[in-house]
Amino acid sequence: MFVAILLAYPVYQPIDARACGMGGAFTAIADNAFSYYWNPGAMVFGNTGCMFYYQSYMDVPNLNIAALAFLTGRRNMRFGGGWIRTGTKFESGDDYDLINEAAASDNMFSIAFAGKIGRYIGVGAVLHRYLFSTFDGSAGGIGFDLGFAYRRKPIAFGVMARNVLSSSGDEYYPTFYRGGLAFLLLPKVKLRKIVKGDRVRVVKEFYGYRVALSFDAEWRPWAIKETEEGWKEGVLHWYTGIEYAPLDMFGLRLGYSDLEKFSFGFTFGYRNFIFDFSYNLGENENGIGRMMRTSLTMRM
Repeated sequence: MFVAILLAYPVYQPIDARACGMGGAFTAIADNAFSYYWNPGAMVFGNTGCMFYYQSYMDVPNLNIAALAFLTGRRNMRFGGGWIRTGTKFESGDDYDLINEAAASDNMFSIAFAGKIGRYIGVGAVLHRYLFSTFDGSAGGIGFDLGFAYRRKPIAFGVMARNVLSSSGDEYYPTFYRGGLAFLLLPKVKLRKIVKGDRVRVVKEFYGYRVALSFDAEWRPWAIKETEEGWKEGVLHWYTGIEYAPLDMFGLRLGYSDLEKFSFGFTFGYRNFIFDFSYNLGENENGIGRMMRTSLTMRM
């Protein structure tokens, strides 16, 4: 069971506590160092910095995910990437074996690049190096993602394709497609004084939104599902979430998806440091129970 779960995670496991608190509806509004994972085209709209992420499974011992990510560059050109590691330990063999506990890990190393077209469009690409290892061997492969993002207040839209080229075939690193639509409401505005000689002019500066309503859909053409007519290929999953930030450095989130069901989370920040937390209630389809996720961001 553990190895089967482990193999699947680098393909479509949600990463980033903020995104998970919104039920995984993050393709259209990704704006942090993990934007490369959700939609590389959105990197040009993100805040530069680095992030650390940790995910624990409260009902599954010895299974966790840790990740690092960074985002840097200029306004119209961004460079980023990261490392996502899923690790577990499980029993192997019987009482007569010298080794009755084994460890396994799945690692995804990524490098991403994005550019801006005009004021409202971003396009990006990611190169992944997958590496799966156990005590008795290892395997690996290459994946390639493409992403597109459009943002013009109050609408945000994004699409991405994961593993459009894969060196290991569809069984291990399958291709899937994801799209998202979001509505960004209640803009954050601050007043700034501009002094020119004896004249003082006050201008409004827009720097974000208080409310975000987000919706995602994901198509997995390689997956199968049972219908009244029998088994069919192709499964569509959906995700929805809401984010409300009453203060600049404090926010609340609630999300729901057909896979993980209900999730909630919050953000608390101080100056250039931001802490995100999310919790899944454990009513998910994969049967691995409750999940707790945390992210720490340092803006640059």
